[in-house]
Amino acid sequence: MSIFSIIAEAKIQDWFRRKSAGEIEQPAIIDPIDTVKSAETYLLEDILALIEKASKVDPERRELMIQKSRQMELQLLTTLEKDGYNLMSQMTAKTIQDHRKKFRPESPLS
Repeated sequence: MSIFSIIAEAKIQDWFRRKSAGEIEQPAIIDPIDTVKSAETYLLEDILALIEKASKVDPERRELMIQKSRQMELQLLTTLEKDGYNLMSQMTAKTIQDHRKKFRPESPLS
């Protein structure tokens, strides 16, 4: 047995001894893993919110916001595909496309 294994084993045994003696408090659970969002989820939410906001502003600002949302969309879809989530990328693209249709600004001619 190496010296590191002996030290590790001693620390583990000490931890178990302190735990059974009540010297160690249970760590508080901050967030269950189910409620933690991925960076991709945050990015998708930002894209959808930007599309929604773009539908409510003047045409000049709208164009800038749409360009930004398209850049973010490209970043998100590229990341998903690079990580091997091709189906997820397709489903995300459809979600964004549907959201764009839903929040398309009204034509002044209608």
